[in-house]
Amino acid sequence: MPPFSVPELNVVLAQEYRKSVLVQWTAVLGALAHLSFIPLFWVYGHPYLALLNVLSVSMWCASLVANYKGAHRLAIYLIATEAYGHAAIVTIVLGNMSGFHYYLLPLACLAALSPAITRWKSALLGMLGMLLFILLERLPAGFTPLEVAPGLPSAMATVNLTAALAGMVCFVIIISYLIEKQERSLTKIATRDALTGLFNRRFATDYLRQLMEQQRRSPSPCCLALVDVDHFKLINDEYGHRVGDKCLVQMADMLTTHFRRSDTLCRWGGEEFLLIFPGAGQREMLPVIESFRERLRTQPLQHQGKQIIVTISVGLTNVTPGTAPDALVNQADSLLYQAKAEGRDRIVSGSVKDEPPQNVRPRSPGNLESSSDQPKPAN
Repeated sequence: MPPFSVPELNVVLAQEYRKSVLVQWTAVLGALAHLSFIPLFWVYGHPYLALLNVLSVSMWCASLVANYKGAHRLAIYLIATEAYGHAAIVTIVLGNMSGFHYYLLPLACLAALSPAITRWKSALLGMLGMLLFILLERLPAGFTPLEVAPGLPSAMATVNLTAALAGMVCFVIIISYLIEKQERSLTKIATRDALTGLFNRRFATDYLRQLMEQQRRSPSPCCLALVDVDHFKLINDEYGHRVGDKCLVQMADMLTTHFRRSDTLCRWGGEEFLLIFPGAGQREMLPVIESFRERLRTQPLQHQGKQIIVTISVGLTNVTPGTAPDALVNQADSLLYQAKAEGRDRIVSGSVKDEPPQNVRPRSPGNLESSSDQPKPAN
């Protein structure tokens, strides 16, 4: 993983994700900052401090490698040791007017957020950093044992303070970004089906409740369809579950490209899909679903040179204001059952309060079909 890339959520434990990435970016920025100090001290006649920064860069790089390999505790200890020791040495040598102790402010905050360390140890590291900052800040004015401070630019303290504050702002921005990214990931895990990427049953159930409440306040055309892949168990048994999964993924991809972005497409369970069409009744959606059924039959699944024709049975019903969500799904399921009983590869539409269901029959028999007088199988 490159230093500037953000790792995926599964690289570290979810609760340590933000802290780990923060340590990673801190190590990168710390190494770059100390690398820039090497020519600065060398040019202004402080070769020993330049060599000290060579050691500092190596420690920051070591912490980056440790964090990348998952040794987060070692990484934060290396950062704290280098930062606290370096700030103390340089500030004592050059005096607190040089402002190098300002870097303790963001780094002490980082230490308090350190991953893989107990909270009391993290708090202790942060407190030690703040205490060291106070001690260095209270050094007597003009305290420069080696009297080398005048060799640096007079604006050095301002530059260091600006850089330290900018580091704190960067920490806040990074943490905010990571929180949002993690929330999006967790929301996706909670609402999306892992295989197909469609919404899952939990989301569909919650969405139906909200939709029915909206319909109660302001009725508008709406319908839903329960779709089932015909003879899916036979596909699994004959070709294996990997081919069955591939079939479901292809089905989901085709659903996504065929229907409107405003339509809610969900994997209801197994080989069943629940499609919700706000703003459109069954009379409007019936030809659209029929065209999808025909399209699915003309794009067979390819497996080891064989073509697996996939067909579907559909139960389509209007969303009637005042009807419970479970009743709507049960109505669609009853219509789906009827489509299965009549031979599959067809759409049966109706409504809770409408006339008897209407059938849309296929133009030609589908693959793996049974005669219409056979009872409905498990799928």
